[in-house]
Amino acid sequence: MTREEILSELKRLEPWFHRINLGGGLFTKTESVMGEPVDHPFGPWQTIQELLPRDLSDKTLLDVGCNAGFYAFEAKLRGARRVLGVDGQRQHVRQGLFVRKVLGLDVEFRRLNVYELNARTVGQFDVTLALGLLYHLKHPILALENLYQVTKELLIIETAIMPPEQTPESFAHPLGEQQMFLHPLAFVENPTQAKEQVFNWFLPGIDALRAMLRTTGFDEIEVVESKNERAIVVCRKKKGTSRENDALKHFVAQLKLEAGPHTVSASSELSFRLRVENVGLARWSTAGDAGDETGAVSLGSHLLRADEEEVDWDYGRAALPRDLEPGDTADIEFRVRAPRTAGRYIVEFDMVAEHVTWFEDHGSGTLRQPLIVE
Repeated sequence: MTREEILSELKRLEPWFHRINLGGGLFTKTESVMGEPVDHPFGPWQTIQELLPRDLSDKTLLDVGCNAGFYAFEAKLRGARRVLGVDGQRQHVRQGLFVRKVLGLDVEFRRLNVYELNARTVGQFDVTLALGLLYHLKHPILALENLYQVTKELLIIETAIMPPEQTPESFAHPLGEQQMFLHPLAFVENPTQAKEQVFNWFLPGIDALRAMLRTTGFDEIEVVESKNERAIVVCRKKKGTSRENDALKHFVAQLKLEAGPHTVSASSELSFRLRVENVGLARWSTAGDAGDETGAVSLGSHLLRADEEEVDWDYGRAALPRDLEPGDTADIEFRVRAPRTAGRYIVEFDMVAEHVTWFEDHGSGTLRQPLIVE
């Protein structure tokens, strides 16, 4: 592109929040947008670059809420094998694609918000960056769980925090029969005229931030910097370790009814054909991890009346045809006998890890089929 073409595109894509060096004395940004330094995010980068692995050549990196891609491009310049920047705003993705074209760097960009992140939509990355993101989120715990899911080793968070001088101390307090720790977290009331993408929703105290990350599942949490009402936190997963609750979170299924009756005779034999897909991170074993039935995954069902009253919680089972790795699908024939009593019913299908859990109990969806018995 010519210098004039670059200048024209820079003008068209204003405003710019990230100042990125395009070479030849050209920068994406020449003035502050919201009171931030003109060279933003050069300041936070001085700390963050020291937290990245020294050798990025065999590493993949995900930049969530990437804006125009400053951090993504810096990671690629340091040799990262694959870099993906995602942002919920189309304007930022356009800016990133333009900078990529000018710099000629192999950085991927996709329009996705943090609530859409999972191993199925983007895969998993060695390093995840969530910089200037957390306090803009209406659902921070959901976002942190998604960040945990797509991170293999290291998550780096930079966020606004509750003003330390006005942050009360954490304290223990009984809730029910349990003694719980309560950590201060500030809710920000936004003016009605503000645009949601620039809202500030929650400002955590440092202790609250640590607790949220521990609850999400990270093994090591280190606050490496806390100043000017901002904090930088490094979160690590230990290799080869797994918590039971973490594994259960990864039992996620997508169920689709391929064929099955709507109206049947009482006590008749019913046959449903379902396609099941493993959209989580855990392998589905037909035998169980220990070689016995415990943990073996199968297709189960519940029989309910139309008003949700339970008729038979364990209405039937159907085995998987084989072990299913994440991303695999299988067709399953499910046979069961219709109720003896006429009426309107619901057959609710769900996957089950035998003697461990129904998938629905950990956030996976079910499939419900209305059934009229004559």
